[in-house]
Amino acid sequence: MFAKNRQIFLTAVFFLDAALVYAAWIGAYALRFYVLPVAAPLGVPPLSAYLWYGAVVVLISLLVLRTLRLYRSRRTSRLGAELTAIAQGMTIVMALTALGSFFLRGELARSVLLLFSVAGTAALWLHRLLIRLSLRALRRQGRNLRHVLIVGTGPLALAVAKKMKENPDFGFEVKGLVSARAGEEASAAGGIPVLGSVGDFPTLAENAGAELVYLALGRAEWEAEQEALDRLSDSTVAVRLVPDLARAFTLNASVEDFDGTPVVLVTESSEQGWNQVLKRAFDLLGSMLGLIVLSPLLAALAIWVKLDSPGPIFYAQERVGMNGRRFRMLKFRTMRVGSDAGGPQWTTKGDPRRTRGGTILRRFSLDELPQLWNVFVGEMSLVGPRPEQPAFVEQFRGSIPRYMLRHHMKAGITGWAQVNGLRGDTPLEQRIEYDLHYIQHWSLFFDLRILALTIGRVFRDPTAI
Repeated sequence: MFAKNRQIFLTAVFFLDAALVYAAWIGAYALRFYVLPVAAPLGVPPLSAYLWYGAVVVLISLLVLRTLRLYRSRRTSRLGAELTAIAQGMTIVMALTALGSFFLRGELARSVLLLFSVAGTAALWLHRLLIRLSLRALRRQGRNLRHVLIVGTGPLALAVAKKMKENPDFGFEVKGLVSARAGEEASAAGGIPVLGSVGDFPTLAENAGAELVYLALGRAEWEAEQEALDRLSDSTVAVRLVPDLARAFTLNASVEDFDGTPVVLVTESSEQGWNQVLKRAFDLLGSMLGLIVLSPLLAALAIWVKLDSPGPIFYAQERVGMNGRRFRMLKFRTMRVGSDAGGPQWTTKGDPRRTRGGTILRRFSLDELPQLWNVFVGEMSLVGPRPEQPAFVEQFRGSIPRYMLRHHMKAGITGWAQVNGLRGDTPLEQRIEYDLHYIQHWSLFFDLRILALTIGRVFRDPTAI
Protein backbone atom coordinates (compact mmCIF):
# COMPACT_ATOMS: atom_id res chain seq x y z
CA MET A 1 0.00 0.00 0.00
CA PHE A 2 2.79 2.40 0.93
CA ALA A 3 4.66 1.76 -2.33
CA LYS A 4 1.45 2.32 -4.30
CA ASN A 5 0.74 5.64 -2.56
CA ARG A 6 4.34 6.71 -3.07
CA GLN A 7 4.09 6.05 -6.81
CA ILE A 8 0.84 8.03 -7.01
CA PHE A 9 2.52 10.90 -5.19
CA LEU A 10 5.57 10.92 -7.44
CA THR A 11 3.35 10.76 -10.54
CA ALA A 12 1.42 13.77 -9.28
CA VAL A 13 4.68 15.65 -8.72
CA PHE A 14 5.78 14.73 -12.24
CA PHE A 15 2.66 16.14 -13.92
CA LEU A 16 2.57 19.22 -11.70
CA ASP A 17 6.18 19.93 -12.69
CA ALA A 18 5.12 19.65 -16.32
CA ALA A 19 2.35 22.20 -15.74
CA LEU A 20 4.73 24.57 -13.94
CA VAL A 21 7.36 24.36 -16.68
CA TYR A 22 4.72 25.06 -19.35
CA ALA A 23 3.34 27.98 -17.33
CA ALA A 24 6.88 29.36 -16.92
CA TRP A 25 7.38 29.15 -20.68
CA ILE A 26 4.17 30.99 -21.55
CA GLY A 27 4.77 33.41 -18.70
CA ALA A 28 8.22 34.22 -20.06
CA TYR A 29 6.66 34.94 -23.49
CA ALA A 30 4.01 37.23 -21.97
CA LEU A 31 6.52 38.97 -19.72
CA ARG A 32 8.93 39.66 -22.56
CA PHE A 33 6.48 40.93 -25.17
CA TYR A 34 3.60 42.40 -23.13
CA VAL A 35 4.94 43.46 -19.73
CA LEU A 36 8.59 44.53 -19.89
CA PRO A 37 9.19 47.91 -21.53
CA VAL A 38 11.58 46.44 -24.07
CA ALA A 39 11.12 47.03 -27.79
CA ALA A 40 10.65 44.08 -30.17
CA PRO A 41 12.40 45.15 -33.41
CA LEU A 42 11.10 42.12 -35.34
CA GLY A 43 7.59 42.44 -33.96
CA VAL A 44 5.69 40.26 -31.50
CA PRO A 45 5.84 36.60 -32.60
CA PRO A 46 2.55 34.69 -32.65
CA LEU A 47 1.55 33.00 -29.41
CA SER A 48 0.58 29.83 -31.31
CA ALA A 49 4.21 29.17 -32.24
CA TYR A 50 5.34 29.46 -28.62
CA LEU A 51 2.51 27.17 -27.51
CA TRP A 52 3.87 24.41 -29.73
CA TYR A 53 7.47 25.06 -28.79
CA GLY A 54 6.41 25.01 -25.14
CA ALA A 55 5.15 21.45 -25.45
CA VAL A 56 8.57 20.35 -26.74
CA VAL A 57 10.36 22.28 -23.99
CA VAL A 58 8.22 20.54 -21.36
CA LEU A 59 9.16 17.11 -22.72
CA ILE A 60 12.85 18.04 -22.72
CA SER A 61 12.58 19.43 -19.18
CA LEU A 62 10.91 16.30 -17.80
CA LEU A 63 13.47 14.07 -19.50
CA VAL A 64 16.39 16.07 -18.06
CA LEU A 65 14.87 16.25 -14.57
CA ARG A 66 14.13 12.54 -14.62
CA THR A 67 17.73 11.85 -15.65
CA LEU A 68 18.82 13.80 -12.56
CA ARG A 69 16.70 11.39 -10.47
CA LEU A 70 14.26 14.02 -9.26
CA TYR A 71 11.31 11.68 -9.52
CA ARG A 72 12.53 9.06 -7.10
CA SER A 73 11.70 8.84 -3.42
CA ARG A 74 14.05 11.37 -1.80
CA ARG A 75 13.00 10.99 1.84
CA THR A 76 16.56 11.31 3.18
CA SER A 77 17.83 13.86 0.67
CA ARG A 78 18.63 17.41 1.70
CA LEU A 79 16.63 20.30 0.28
CA GLY A 80 19.79 22.07 -0.87
CA ALA A 81 20.87 19.08 -2.98
CA GLU A 82 17.43 18.88 -4.60
CA LEU A 83 17.33 22.60 -5.40
CA THR A 84 20.84 22.41 -6.86
CA ALA A 85 19.79 19.51 -9.11
CA ILE A 86 16.79 21.53 -10.32
CA ALA A 87 18.98 24.54 -11.13
CA GLN A 88 21.40 22.33 -13.02
CA GLY A 89 18.55 20.70 -14.91
CA MET A 90 16.95 23.97 -15.96
CA THR A 91 20.34 25.30 -17.10
CA ILE A 92 20.72 22.22 -19.31
CA VAL A 93 17.17 22.69 -20.64
CA MET A 94 17.90 26.32 -21.52
CA ALA A 95 21.10 25.33 -23.32
CA LEU A 96 19.34 22.59 -25.31
CA THR A 97 16.48 24.94 -26.19
CA ALA A 98 18.94 27.62 -27.30
CA LEU A 99 20.68 25.05 -29.48
CA GLY A 100 17.34 24.08 -31.02
CA SER A 101 16.56 27.75 -31.63
CA PHE A 102 19.86 28.11 -33.47
CA PHE A 103 18.88 25.35 -35.91
CA LEU A 104 15.47 27.01 -36.24
CA ARG A 105 17.27 30.17 -37.42
CA GLY A 106 16.72 32.05 -34.19
CA GLU A 107 12.94 31.89 -34.11
CA LEU A 108 12.98 31.85 -30.30
CA ALA A 109 13.89 35.09 -28.56
CA ARG A 110 16.95 34.73 -26.35
CA SER A 111 15.34 36.98 -23.74
CA VAL A 112 12.42 34.54 -23.51
CA LEU A 113 14.84 31.65 -22.95
CA LEU A 114 16.55 33.52 -20.13
CA LEU A 115 13.28 34.54 -18.50
CA PHE A 116 11.99 30.98 -18.82
CA SER A 117 15.09 29.55 -17.15
CA VAL A 118 14.73 31.91 -14.18
CA ALA A 119 10.95 31.53 -13.89
CA GLY A 120 11.03 27.75 -14.36
CA THR A 121 13.73 27.29 -11.75
CA ALA A 122 11.91 29.53 -9.27
CA ALA A 123 8.60 27.71 -9.84
CA LEU A 124 10.11 24.26 -9.36
CA TRP A 125 12.01 25.46 -6.28
CA LEU A 126 8.79 26.80 -4.75
CA HIS A 127 7.03 23.55 -5.62
CA ARG A 128 9.67 21.46 -3.87
CA LEU A 129 9.68 23.77 -0.85
CA LEU A 130 5.90 23.49 -0.47
CA ILE A 131 6.13 19.71 -0.75
CA ARG A 132 8.77 19.62 1.99
CA LEU A 133 6.72 21.84 4.27
CA SER A 134 3.57 19.78 3.70
CA LEU A 135 5.34 16.47 4.37
CA ARG A 136 7.01 17.92 7.45
CA ALA A 137 3.63 18.94 8.85
CA LEU A 138 2.17 15.50 8.12
CA ARG A 139 5.08 13.64 9.70
CA ARG A 140 4.97 15.75 12.83
CA GLN A 141 1.36 14.67 13.17
CA GLY A 142 2.44 11.05 13.00
CA ARG A 143 1.36 10.53 9.39
CA ASN A 144 3.38 9.50 6.30
CA LEU A 145 5.85 7.62 8.49
CA ARG A 146 7.86 4.55 7.55
CA HIS A 147 8.21 1.99 10.32
CA VAL A 148 11.77 0.74 10.67
CA LEU A 149 13.62 -2.15 12.29
CA ILE A 150 17.37 -1.83 12.71
CA VAL A 151 19.41 -5.03 12.76
CA GLY A 152 22.26 -4.61 15.23
CA THR A 153 22.78 -3.40 18.77
CA GLY A 154 26.27 -1.96 18.39
CA PRO A 155 27.58 1.58 17.74
CA LEU A 156 26.69 1.51 14.03
CA ALA A 157 23.05 0.55 14.65
CA LEU A 158 22.71 3.11 17.41
CA ALA A 159 24.22 5.78 15.16
CA VAL A 160 21.61 5.03 12.46
CA ALA A 161 18.82 5.19 15.04
CA LYS A 162 20.17 8.49 16.34
CA LYS A 163 20.18 10.03 12.86
CA MET A 164 16.56 9.00 12.36
CA LYS A 165 15.59 10.52 15.68
CA GLU A 166 17.50 13.76 15.02
CA ASN A 167 15.85 14.14 11.60
CA PRO A 168 12.11 13.71 12.19
CA ASP A 169 11.38 15.35 8.84
CA PHE A 170 12.67 12.18 7.14
CA GLY A 171 9.60 10.40 8.52
CA PHE A 172 11.20 7.29 10.05
CA GLU A 173 9.79 5.65 13.17
CA VAL A 174 12.16 3.11 14.74
CA LYS A 175 10.06 0.25 16.11
CA GLY A 176 13.04 -1.48 17.67
CA LEU A 177 16.40 -3.20 17.27
CA VAL A 178 17.15 -6.78 16.25
CA SER A 179 20.16 -8.56 17.74
CA ALA A 180 22.60 -10.58 15.64
CA ARG A 181 22.05 -13.88 17.45
CA ALA A 182 19.48 -15.51 19.71
CA GLY A 183 20.32 -15.20 23.39
CA GLU A 184 22.13 -11.88 22.89
CA GLU A 185 19.02 -9.76 23.26
CA ALA A 186 19.03 -7.02 25.83
CA SER A 187 16.02 -5.28 27.29
CA ALA A 188 17.04 -2.10 25.49
CA ALA A 189 20.01 -0.55 23.74
CA GLY A 190 20.37 3.19 23.72
CA GLY A 191 16.81 3.47 25.01
CA ILE A 192 15.43 1.45 22.07
CA PRO A 193 13.80 -1.94 22.75
CA VAL A 194 15.41 -5.08 21.32
CA LEU A 195 12.50 -7.04 19.86
CA GLY A 196 14.27 -10.27 18.95
CA SER A 197 17.08 -11.75 16.91
CA VAL A 198 17.83 -12.31 13.24
CA GLY A 199 16.47 -15.86 13.53
CA ASP A 200 13.00 -14.43 14.19
CA PHE A 201 12.71 -12.96 10.68
CA PRO A 202 10.45 -12.59 8.74
CA THR A 203 7.74 -13.04 11.39
CA LEU A 204 9.36 -10.38 13.56
CA ALA A 205 9.11 -7.77 10.79
CA GLU A 206 5.48 -8.60 10.09
CA ASN A 207 4.50 -8.44 13.78
CA ALA A 208 6.25 -5.10 14.20
CA GLY A 209 4.56 -3.69 11.10
CA ALA A 210 7.94 -2.77 9.67
CA GLU A 211 8.22 -1.51 6.10
CA LEU A 212 11.98 -0.99 6.18
CA VAL A 213 14.81 -3.02 7.70
CA TYR A 214 18.24 -1.44 8.04
CA LEU A 215 21.13 -3.90 8.41
CA ALA A 216 23.70 -2.08 10.56
CA LEU A 217 26.00 -4.85 11.74
CA GLY A 218 29.75 -4.86 12.25
CA ARG A 219 31.96 -6.54 9.66
CA ALA A 220 32.68 -9.34 12.13
CA GLU A 221 28.95 -10.14 12.14
CA TRP A 222 28.76 -10.97 8.45
CA GLU A 223 27.20 -14.37 9.11
CA ALA A 224 24.25 -12.76 10.92
CA GLU A 225 23.96 -10.26 8.08
CA GLN A 226 23.79 -13.03 5.50
CA GLU A 227 21.20 -14.91 7.57
CA ALA A 228 19.07 -11.77 7.81
CA LEU A 229 19.24 -11.27 4.04
CA ASP A 230 18.27 -14.90 3.43
CA ARG A 231 15.30 -14.77 5.80
CA LEU A 232 14.08 -11.38 4.58
CA SER A 233 14.11 -12.61 0.98
CA ASP A 234 10.80 -14.26 1.90
CA SER A 235 9.32 -10.96 3.05
CA THR A 236 7.80 -7.84 1.50
CA VAL A 237 9.84 -5.40 3.60
CA ALA A 238 12.45 -3.22 1.92
CA VAL A 239 16.00 -3.95 3.08
CA ARG A 240 18.86 -1.45 3.24
CA LEU A 241 22.46 -2.19 4.09
CA VAL A 242 24.63 0.21 6.11
CA PRO A 243 28.32 -0.64 5.56
CA ASP A 244 30.56 -0.77 8.60
CA LEU A 245 33.39 1.68 7.96
CA ALA A 246 34.35 2.16 11.60
CA ARG A 247 37.87 0.83 11.00
CA ALA A 248 38.45 2.87 7.88
CA PHE A 249 39.08 6.59 7.77
CA THR A 250 36.53 8.01 5.36
CA LEU A 251 37.02 11.15 3.30
CA ASN A 252 33.85 12.37 1.56
CA ALA A 253 32.56 8.79 1.47
CA SER A 254 29.72 8.03 -0.94
CA VAL A 255 28.26 5.23 -3.03
CA GLU A 256 28.38 4.95 -6.81
CA ASP A 257 26.87 2.54 -9.29
CA PHE A 258 29.49 0.55 -11.17
CA ASP A 259 27.53 -1.06 -14.01
CA GLY A 260 24.91 -2.34 -11.58
CA THR A 261 27.34 -3.04 -8.73
CA PRO A 262 27.23 -0.61 -5.75
CA VAL A 263 30.71 0.59 -4.80
CA VAL A 264 31.53 2.49 -1.60
CA LEU A 265 33.92 5.38 -2.22
CA VAL A 266 35.86 5.45 1.05
CA THR A 267 38.21 8.33 0.22
CA GLU A 268 37.22 10.83 -2.44
CA SER A 269 38.07 14.43 -3.25
CA SER A 270 35.35 17.04 -2.74
CA GLU A 271 36.52 18.63 -6.01
CA GLN A 272 34.14 16.62 -8.19
CA GLY A 273 31.57 17.63 -10.81
CA TRP A 274 30.09 21.07 -10.27
CA ASN A 275 32.25 21.61 -7.17
CA GLN A 276 35.35 21.29 -9.33
CA VAL A 277 33.98 23.75 -11.89
CA LEU A 278 32.97 26.22 -9.18
CA LYS A 279 36.29 26.09 -7.35
CA ARG A 280 38.31 26.36 -10.56
CA ALA A 281 36.23 29.34 -11.75
CA PHE A 282 36.76 31.02 -8.37
CA ASP A 283 40.51 30.35 -8.51
CA LEU A 284 40.79 31.58 -12.09
CA LEU A 285 38.92 34.80 -11.40
CA GLY A 286 40.69 35.42 -8.08
CA SER A 287 44.19 34.79 -9.40
CA MET A 288 43.58 36.89 -12.52
CA LEU A 289 42.30 39.83 -10.47
CA GLY A 290 45.15 39.37 -8.00
CA LEU A 291 47.80 39.45 -10.71
CA ILE A 292 46.25 42.58 -12.27
CA VAL A 293 45.54 44.53 -9.08
CA LEU A 294 48.82 43.58 -7.39
CA SER A 295 50.99 44.01 -10.50
CA PRO A 296 52.56 47.31 -9.24
CA LEU A 297 53.39 45.65 -5.90
CA LEU A 298 54.74 42.54 -7.63
CA ALA A 299 56.96 44.70 -9.84
CA ALA A 300 58.25 46.67 -6.85
CA LEU A 301 58.99 43.50 -4.89
CA ALA A 302 60.79 42.00 -7.88
CA ILE A 303 63.05 45.05 -8.12
CA TRP A 304 63.66 44.92 -4.37
CA VAL A 305 64.67 41.24 -4.46
CA LYS A 306 67.02 41.88 -7.38
CA LEU A 307 68.72 44.81 -5.65
CA ASP A 308 68.81 43.16 -2.21
CA SER A 309 71.15 40.27 -3.07
CA PRO A 310 72.77 38.65 -6.12
CA GLY A 311 70.72 35.98 -7.85
CA PRO A 312 67.38 35.43 -9.60
CA ILE A 313 64.15 37.18 -8.58
CA PHE A 314 62.06 34.03 -8.35
CA TYR A 315 62.75 30.71 -6.68
CA ALA A 316 61.00 27.72 -8.28
CA GLN A 317 60.90 24.66 -6.08
CA GLU A 318 59.43 21.25 -6.93
CA ARG A 319 56.38 20.44 -4.80
CA VAL A 320 53.78 17.65 -4.71
CA GLY A 321 50.21 18.63 -5.51
CA MET A 322 46.85 16.98 -6.10
CA ASN A 323 46.96 13.23 -6.78
CA GLY A 324 50.74 13.26 -6.23
CA ARG A 325 51.48 15.31 -9.34
CA ARG A 326 54.65 17.39 -9.13
CA PHE A 327 54.92 21.03 -10.18
CA ARG A 328 57.28 23.99 -9.81
CA MET A 329 55.96 26.34 -7.11
CA LEU A 330 57.03 29.98 -7.51
CA LYS A 331 58.16 32.28 -4.71
CA PHE A 332 60.11 35.49 -4.45
CA ARG A 333 63.64 34.44 -3.51
CA THR A 334 64.23 35.01 0.21
CA MET A 335 67.38 32.86 0.62
CA ARG A 336 70.90 33.38 -0.58
CA VAL A 337 71.85 31.57 -3.76
CA GLY A 338 73.16 28.07 -3.03
CA SER A 339 71.52 27.83 0.41
CA ASP A 340 69.68 24.66 -0.65
CA ALA A 341 72.83 22.87 -1.82
CA GLY A 342 72.67 20.54 1.17
CA GLY A 343 69.28 19.16 0.12
CA PRO A 344 65.76 19.83 1.39
CA GLN A 345 65.65 21.54 4.78
CA TRP A 346 62.99 23.00 7.03
CA THR A 347 63.05 26.76 7.34
CA THR A 348 63.52 27.78 10.96
CA LYS A 349 62.93 31.03 12.82
CA GLY A 350 65.87 33.38 12.33
CA ASP A 351 67.26 31.15 9.55
CA PRO A 352 70.77 32.48 8.70
CA ARG A 353 70.30 31.59 5.03
CA ARG A 354 67.76 34.38 4.55
CA THR A 355 68.57 37.65 2.82
CA ARG A 356 67.87 40.99 4.50
CA GLY A 357 64.81 41.62 2.35
CA GLY A 358 63.78 37.98 2.63
CA THR A 359 63.17 38.42 6.36
CA ILE A 360 60.56 41.11 5.69
CA LEU A 361 59.02 39.25 2.75
CA ARG A 362 58.53 36.13 4.83
CA ARG A 363 57.30 38.16 7.81
CA PHE A 364 54.32 39.37 5.76
CA SER A 365 54.10 36.28 3.47
CA LEU A 366 54.76 38.51 0.46
CA ASP A 367 57.14 35.90 -0.92
CA GLU A 368 54.08 33.70 -1.65
CA LEU A 369 52.40 36.17 -4.04
CA PRO A 370 53.99 34.75 -7.25
CA GLN A 371 51.97 31.58 -6.58
CA LEU A 372 49.00 33.46 -8.03
CA TRP A 373 50.53 32.39 -11.34
CA ASN A 374 50.52 28.74 -10.20
CA VAL A 375 46.82 29.19 -9.40
CA PHE A 376 46.10 30.87 -12.74
CA VAL A 377 47.61 28.00 -14.74
CA GLY A 378 45.79 25.39 -12.63
CA GLU A 379 48.68 23.92 -10.64
CA MET A 380 47.43 25.28 -7.32
CA SER A 381 44.31 26.74 -5.72
CA LEU A 382 43.86 29.92 -3.72
CA VAL A 383 42.91 27.77 -0.71
CA GLY A 384 44.02 24.24 0.06
CA PRO A 385 46.65 22.18 1.91
CA ARG A 386 50.12 23.64 1.55
CA PRO A 387 52.31 21.53 -0.79
CA GLU A 388 55.49 19.87 0.43
CA GLN A 389 58.74 18.96 -1.27
CA PRO A 390 58.87 15.39 -2.70
CA ALA A 391 61.59 14.32 -0.22
CA PHE A 392 59.45 15.35 2.74
CA VAL A 393 56.36 13.68 1.26
CA GLU A 394 58.19 10.36 1.02
CA GLN A 395 59.44 10.79 4.58
CA PHE A 396 56.07 11.71 6.08
CA ARG A 397 53.89 9.20 4.23
CA GLY A 398 55.70 6.36 6.00
CA SER A 399 55.53 7.85 9.48
CA ILE A 400 52.32 9.88 9.68
CA PRO A 401 48.98 8.03 9.24
CA ARG A 402 46.65 9.41 6.55
CA TYR A 403 49.27 11.89 5.36
CA MET A 404 48.64 11.23 1.66
CA LEU A 405 44.91 11.92 2.02
CA ARG A 406 45.70 15.63 1.94
CA HIS A 407 46.64 15.19 -1.73
CA HIS A 408 43.00 14.48 -2.63
CA MET A 409 42.60 18.25 -3.11
CA LYS A 410 44.62 20.80 -5.03
CA ALA A 411 47.37 22.51 -2.99
CA GLY A 412 46.72 26.11 -1.93
CA ILE A 413 48.51 29.39 -1.30
CA THR A 414 46.83 29.46 2.10
CA GLY A 415 44.85 26.92 4.06
CA TRP A 416 42.83 26.12 7.16
CA ALA A 417 45.95 25.00 9.02
CA GLN A 418 47.84 28.20 8.18
CA VAL A 419 45.13 30.59 9.40
CA ASN A 420 45.06 28.62 12.66
CA GLY A 421 48.74 29.35 13.26
CA LEU A 422 50.10 26.03 11.94
CA ARG A 423 52.71 27.19 9.46
CA GLY A 424 56.43 26.71 9.15
CA ASP A 425 58.10 24.65 11.88
CA THR A 426 54.89 23.51 13.67
CA PRO A 427 53.56 20.01 14.58
CA LEU A 428 52.88 18.25 11.31
CA GLU A 429 50.25 15.91 12.78
CA GLN A 430 48.11 18.91 13.73
CA ARG A 431 48.45 20.40 10.27
CA ILE A 432 47.28 17.13 8.73
CA GLU A 433 44.16 17.12 10.93
CA TYR A 434 43.32 20.67 9.87
CA ASP A 435 43.94 19.85 6.19
CA LEU A 436 41.64 16.82 6.33
CA HIS A 437 38.98 18.85 8.13
CA TYR A 438 39.13 21.37 5.29
CA ILE A 439 38.80 18.69 2.60
CA GLN A 440 35.84 17.05 4.37
CA HIS A 441 33.98 20.33 4.89
CA TRP A 442 34.93 22.22 1.74
CA SER A 443 32.58 24.88 0.40
CA LEU A 444 33.05 28.12 -1.47
CA PHE A 445 32.01 30.00 1.67
CA PHE A 446 34.71 28.13 3.62
CA ASP A 447 37.29 29.29 1.05
CA LEU A 448 36.12 32.89 1.38
CA ARG A 449 36.33 32.65 5.16
CA ILE A 450 39.91 31.32 5.01
CA LEU A 451 40.97 34.07 2.59
CA ALA A 452 39.52 36.70 4.91
CA LEU A 453 41.29 35.15 7.90
CA THR A 454 44.52 34.97 5.91
CA ILE A 455 44.72 38.75 5.68
CA GLY A 456 44.34 39.17 9.42
CA ARG A 457 46.19 36.12 10.75
CA VAL A 458 48.89 35.19 8.27
CA PHE A 459 50.12 38.52 6.93
CA ARG A 460 50.36 39.84 10.51
CA ASP A 461 51.38 36.60 12.22
CA PRO A 462 54.19 37.32 14.71
CA THR A 463 55.34 33.68 14.46
CA ALA A 464 55.92 33.91 10.71
CA ILE A 465 59.31 32.75 9.53
